[in-house]
Amino acid sequence: MTVTDLPPVSNAFAHAKLGDRRRLRRLLPMVEQLAENPTASFPKALKSTAASEAFYRFVSNGQVSWRQLVDPMAEDSLRRATSGAPTLAIHDSTLCQFHGEEIRDGTFRTSADTCGFLAHVCLGVAADGSRRPLGVLGMIPVVRPAAGASPDSPGVVYKNESQRWIDLANQVSELNHDRVRLIHMMDSEGDSFDLMSAIVLPGDDFVIRLHQDRRVLDGNIVDKLGAMLTGAAIRLVRSVRLSRRRKQEKGVATKRNTSRDERDAKLELRTTTVTLLRPQSAASRDPYLTVNIVHVVEVDVPAGEEPVEWLLATTLPIDNANDVEFIVDSYRTRWVIEEWFKALKTGCAYEDRQLESLDSLLMAFAMLAPIATRLLELRTLGRTEPNLPAETVLTATEIFLLRKAHKVIGRLIPKNPTVAEAMYAVARLGGFLPSNKVAGWQVLGRGFADLQQMVLVYNMLQDEVPEM
Repeated sequence: MTVTDLPPVSNAFAHAKLGDRRRLRRLLPMVEQLAENPTASFPKALKSTAASEAFYRFVSNGQVSWRQLVDPMAEDSLRRATSGAPTLAIHDSTLCQFHGEEIRDGTFRTSADTCGFLAHVCLGVAADGSRRPLGVLGMIPVVRPAAGASPDSPGVVYKNESQRWIDLANQVSELNHDRVRLIHMMDSEGDSFDLMSAIVLPGDDFVIRLHQDRRVLDGNIVDKLGAMLTGAAIRLVRSVRLSRRRKQEKGVATKRNTSRDERDAKLELRTTTVTLLRPQSAASRDPYLTVNIVHVVEVDVPAGEEPVEWLLATTLPIDNANDVEFIVDSYRTRWVIEEWFKALKTGCAYEDRQLESLDSLLMAFAMLAPIATRLLELRTLGRTEPNLPAETVLTATEIFLLRKAHKVIGRLIPKNPTVAEAMYAVARLGGFLPSNKVAGWQVLGRGFADLQQMVLVYNMLQDEVPEM
């Protein structure tokens, strides 16, 4: 990745159709200003009273909807995907909660002082092993209206909220229109015969972790999938590094509720091809669906740890070891969307935003989404390509001020730092301690905010970018 791969975040909305060109001319600089200081309040990030007033008018404008921002952003994410190469379309949900009496909209109020909605998001991620986030490919805001709330909610109300998985997959596939080879990636909450059938219809692929022990057809005999896998031979054995996982947030239905520490895991991989029978409760008319299965089981598990076990259904080939490893590594990339949620909530302080309605909060979500992608992209680059020059991600002024600030506190930074050295320097501004090993979103967000304040003051005093 080079600096040319990191265009302005406002490019995500360059082709937005907002009904009036003046709205687009206001939107793009607002997004750039928010990106400069993502953790700051809107008035502080937008730097002037006039800019703040323009922002609040924009997010409260009833003639512009959040969907008018999400769709062009998704188009931009698809354009960033490599032509001909597969792209992971990772689906997941996160509960967004807001506190405070300033929220006047009772549509999505969950208590006297709390409002919230479930953001169901599809994030595009490169499938080339770099785990580079490409951007949001689609979003559905799911609401559970409070009693007596207005029926005109900008969010989606479901009788069966599992339908959101099918709706978003269809939304993304329709927008893509076969331009990019998509591999839909979902955890066990996406285990649905109807969903798998829906993804197959437009010709996309999927990797979905199964939760149910489904009925399968073995010749003329109906059996359970678990029984079929009992005698399956081990295809290969490999070791992987499992990342640390915290307990899953409340409000999101999932089987993954346990926490774990980072560790190396030895995995046995078994494969087979099965014919899944349509459940009686399914709406699909397909009587069966043929899929490949990759069964992942951890062996030699450390004492006190819960073993990893994944039962992955996929339309991807399992012809050789490379095929199987690609499927497993693709599923392991699913955690990137969880990091994106952290970038949005912590790096962009989304849940701290003080807006009065669900409409305005969804508009803010769309505006902050490409900024969260940029933050995640920068941190990903710091991990995967740490030896690139810092100029790849920071300006000459930012590097100059980083070095000056750290010289004051007795921590010298090389004259030509790498990406990794620069990112840790930014994190130290936000309070990062080396004993923590990994810089979290809070310290990175605070560090970037402090750095941007330095840049603002410096630019007020200087007319030229300093020579390094």
